[in-house]
Amino acid sequence: MNSFRTLLKLVRANRRGVVAAGLTALLVLGLGMLNGRVTQETNARKSPEALQFEQTPDDWLARQESVTEFRRALDEGTLTAVGLAASQPGLVLYTLNDGKKASTTVPGCTALGCAGTVLDRVADRSADTGFALVRIEIDPRTASRRLLDGVGAVLSPLLLLATIVIALFMVARLQTGVGGAASRLSTRPETRFADAIGNDEAKAALNRVKAFMHDPAQYAKLGATAPRGVLLVGPPGTGKTLMAKALAGESRANFIAVDGSYFTATFYGAGVSKVKALFKLARKHAPCVLFIDEVDGIGKRSRGGEVGGGESELNRIINCVLVEMDGFEALDNVTVVAATNHEDNIDEAMRRPGRFDMLVRLALPTLPERQRLFDLYIGKVIHDGSANTAALARMTSGMSPADIANTVNKAASTAAEAGAVSVSSEHLLRAIETHQLGGEVSSIKGLLTEETRERLAYHEAGHALVGHWLHAGVVERVTIEPRGRALGVTFMTRDTEDPLYKQSELTSRLAMMLGGREAELLVQGSVSTGASDDLKRASELAIDMVGSLGFSKVFGLLSVSGVPKELLGPDIQAAVLHEARVLLEQAQVKCQRLLESNREQLDALAQSLLAHEVLSGEALKALLGARVAV
Repeated sequence: MNSFRTLLKLVRANRRGVVAAGLTALLVLGLGMLNGRVTQETNARKSPEALQFEQTPDDWLARQESVTEFRRALDEGTLTAVGLAASQPGLVLYTLNDGKKASTTVPGCTALGCAGTVLDRVADRSADTGFALVRIEIDPRTASRRLLDGVGAVLSPLLLLATIVIALFMVARLQTGVGGAASRLSTRPETRFADAIGNDEAKAALNRVKAFMHDPAQYAKLGATAPRGVLLVGPPGTGKTLMAKALAGESRANFIAVDGSYFTATFYGAGVSKVKALFKLARKHAPCVLFIDEVDGIGKRSRGGEVGGGESELNRIINCVLVEMDGFEALDNVTVVAATNHEDNIDEAMRRPGRFDMLVRLALPTLPERQRLFDLYIGKVIHDGSANTAALARMTSGMSPADIANTVNKAASTAAEAGAVSVSSEHLLRAIETHQLGGEVSSIKGLLTEETRERLAYHEAGHALVGHWLHAGVVERVTIEPRGRALGVTFMTRDTEDPLYKQSELTSRLAMMLGGREAELLVQGSVSTGASDDLKRASELAIDMVGSLGFSKVFGLLSVSGVPKELLGPDIQAAVLHEARVLLEQAQVKCQRLLESNREQLDALAQSLLAHEVLSGEALKALLGARVAV
């Protein structure tokens, strides 16, 4: 009784469900009755022989006979009944006079008929001999085959649907970044500021972020706002990623690194989902440094006019990043560090206070820093200790830490290719030449005649000796091996990287640039086109000295570069060119006097270049000798 009451309560509580279930049951019952009625009416119209074949077809199909046996029975008139399967042309079920049941398949039959086979005109034979001939509807497959085909028919669309669903899920998963690069956390990096050589000013600025991440509560208690965004700006290869990782290491924070292209996606809206998932991941793993490299890839919004779908999606991604940064709480302890080589491409909205409001600039390494970098990277390879890292640092002005690392790696690769047991100073110098001159030794080397080689040797010897005698710099290396567009090179460096140049130093540089041409003229009695680049650079320097740097006797304190263009008439231009030419001619006279008075030393250096092609180190110093006063 209690069970009945409980059931009644359930029915009352789910009246709609009960009504729906009842209607469904009635519909199924009605369809079943209708199907039974249709089957009954159809069978009523069939002959007894056809019904017998269709009700138990396996009795005939289980006994397969050859077509020859069927033909013999047909010819002998021993057939009682013959059933032709409509579903499979040529399939015949037949019964003999003795009650034997069998089946056969007649080849050559099609849906259009069985002309030319044993079944051709079988209807006439039926009328003559009196056996029953009926068309039957049977399924010749076995029960197991029917079950297997039924399962396959059900599973095939399901498998196709499942494959499509899984593919879409995987694409969406990749597009939203789940399981992607952002999920691979570098927990508590071991990198520290000491591992990033140079950029002391940038480290000092990042120490403020480090202090906040160590104790955010202290800052929040005083009402101080957390530094939410840091923008690292600097040339390629200056260590922006390393600095961001060092900040995470110093702050004992997790580190997530992506780049601007991470947010792009094939599907519209997936980029915004990536942004949300990324910031959610950063908050989950706080304290955290979220590093976005090449942020200028998403950092510029389109303004005004109609924008395409891609630009519209980019604007939405930027807006989502800004909204997420605005949503940082005081104690979220998440700092977003972005890096770019092009700060002008960053949208102003991203650089306003509260977002990427801390700008940290990274510069190329100075001379002492380059020496420390060479010490660091050379220490990671097998070397013979012959490298002079101070000289290497002087020769690599303007190279980034990444360039220096690549140069040392190039030297090690060259040593390995040559079968050397260690990396020598020569390997490093050749790697620097490859980097500075843009390539390996040119194949044109084999085409140079002895006369051309001699001209090149005296040309480079002239550069080296004049620069050395006039204190234009330190001659580090002289070579007549053609690389890139240069047929020969004299590497000359300054002792320091003082940004100021004295007039005497620039005058000496003018003479040094002309030293190669004057050496050719002195020894060969003629000049060649090899001095064209020297003349170009010397002319540019002379014009700058007169027009911009204040070394002009004609213009005095007036800088021509500061004069409006409309006031620069032909007379002023002619005056600048005349004084620049005077400077060049004075430098030329100085070169000629030095080379003529030291002809023996010039010959010795040129002959040594012809013999060895490359001179550096102590051998070069011995040939250059002590500097003379001029």
